Amino acid sequence: MSERIEDLEAAIQLLEMQLKDIDNILTKAPYGLEYTFWEDFTARIIDRIYGNESSQRHGFEQAGREGCFSVFESYSERQRREDYIEIVNCKKEYLENLIKDLKNRQRGSGTKLPEEGHREAFADLSSNLEDILNSEEASPLDRTIAQILSKIEDPARLKEARSNLLGLRDELLKPAPSWVVLREYMIWLIQFGKKEFFSILPFIVLYVRKIAD
Repeated sequence: MSERIEDLEAAIQLLEMQLKDIDNILTKAPYGLEYTFWEDFTARIIDRIYGNESSQRHGFEQAGREGCFSVFESYSERQRREDYIEIVNCKKEYLENLIKDLKNRQRGSGTKLPEEGHREAFADLSSNLEDILNSEEASPLDRTIAQILSKIEDPARLKEARSNLLGLRDELLKPAPSWVVLREYMIWLIQFGKKEFFSILPFIVLYVRKIAD
């Protein structure tokens, strides 16, 4: 599935097809084979529409993950089910927003995607943090980082946090993040603050299958 989809109507139909599967996915075992296949296939469709490793792809993968720790064995089945339902519904909302965006482009520019068919992630979070927190374009990870930065008043501490959090984010979003690099950022984050560490941890867990030893 490496060839890009240029036709907007075809892109919309593919995403709508995945949306129709969600009611069925919600009845399945949390994070089981059916869900994994659906999530992976949807992510590959998004790759075909927006390009590999686009902000939309990462936004879909991250949707609903803030504060979700149901991947840990200590979670009860009830907690896992509740988190699972929340995550799937967040992914549903994310897909609905992508479809809405594609339909807006269709009305404004014809039938084909523009050559640069995806939004870039916030490059350095130097924008107004409030804008990022309220933006539908920002991924859940970017919003979490913006939330952390927005609460830091000391300029030196803010500069340190911005540099390390952006480095951590950039490493996570690589096709094969380095565990050696991530470990250094995680050590810094643990020392920086417990609350900040646990707010970022779900995103590290999300990408753990891609992390290279």
